[in-house]
Amino acid sequence: MLRFEATVAYRHLRSGGGQTLLTVSAVAVGVIAIVFITALIFGARELTANLLTDLLPHITVTPLEPEPAPLEAVESRQQAVGSDRQGPSGPNGPLILSRIERQSAQRKEIENWPEAVKVIRDIPHVVAIAPAVTGQAFVARGGKRIGAQAFGADPEKLDAVTAINKYVFAGHYLGLGSDETVLSYKLTQDLGVTLGDRVRITSTEGRSDSFRVTGIYDTGQQLSFGSRVYVTRRAAQSLYATGTAVESLLVRTDDLMAADDVADRIAALLNYKAESWSRQAPQVVSGLKAQRAVAYLISALALAASAFAIASILIVSVVQKGKQIGILKSMGAKNRQILMIFTLEGLQIALVGSTLGAVVGALTVWAIGLVKQPLMRMGGTPQQLLPTKLTWEVLAVAMLAAIISTVLASILPARRAARLDPVQVMR
Repeated sequence: MLRFEATVAYRHLRSGGGQTLLTVSAVAVGVIAIVFITALIFGARELTANLLTDLLPHITVTPLEPEPAPLEAVESRQQAVGSDRQGPSGPNGPLILSRIERQSAQRKEIENWPEAVKVIRDIPHVVAIAPAVTGQAFVARGGKRIGAQAFGADPEKLDAVTAINKYVFAGHYLGLGSDETVLSYKLTQDLGVTLGDRVRITSTEGRSDSFRVTGIYDTGQQLSFGSRVYVTRRAAQSLYATGTAVESLLVRTDDLMAADDVADRIAALLNYKAESWSRQAPQVVSGLKAQRAVAYLISALALAASAFAIASILIVSVVQKGKQIGILKSMGAKNRQILMIFTLEGLQIALVGSTLGAVVGALTVWAIGLVKQPLMRMGGTPQQLLPTKLTWEVLAVAMLAAIISTVLASILPARRAARLDPVQVMR
């Protein structure tokens, strides 16, 4: 149906030579910029999120803290101060002063945790749950005694929530025995121990036991995770005298940003406190949202720049091809056909340019991913110098956005071409 218009549009582009190549290049550069910038920003965003949550549960479920309340009302002076005691009086009666004081921090426990686990497991987006006993402890070897944070949980369940085994470079964590422990690399250096040595762990409850070091891990984040010890759940229950109870339930979701909704659902279904990682670190969430906004903003600016360039080039093309347009109109071509010819030119430019830009952009991102940086932790694999994340969805959206913007940019010169007076042009 549009055979005539499509043929003329193709011949116009082919006869354009360098001008056509320049127009196609403008579209390709716009797509390359979108793909490259989006892959970089989303890669950095994913790396930041992974570093922060790899060893942190998405949601931590703990018992609620009881809220103290003051005496709401005093019926009589005798009930308040006693029948044989007089207190200071005001114009309206005795003055009674009260102050709310919180109890000192006490360890709260979850007794019926198996039932709570069943409820949480049925909540959408929940993929793993680890009942755990955590607390401060001292790790001793010989005359050295160092403070650390102890984590006690079933190794397989905890590893599904927080990627511990991923960072173990010596020994093992999965299959941990009741008298075995995994220490951070920093702790082993400070204590002067290695695999097979025994250390004594003492909890804040005053209980202690001897454990054999069967694993050493290193996250590369010494300030955040540099002094941790991992033991089994039963060993931690013995150290902290919790019996069969646990101190918390650690939950992982399939979507990092769904943690808030899942935490709210847990709090509504169970009489426990559910804190998501994002509410514990709101500044990190703001940073991640800002990164996404920057990616979209830069992509939009790249599209706008390429669209203006394409429109300018096509307007010049209309001026240069004024005589051909006049000839076509004198031969009977209608304004609608002239409009369609230049619109199809823009569409062909968009298809070729966006495809070329997507291929070059993907290859550029792939090549950047080959550049590695030195190891940041013991036993780790070399990481990308510039972290990138490229998906087919990003390529498809970049191509679609480029095609739409190019076609829209071609409408103005197409309308100008359709309005040309053939008599004036032929003169």
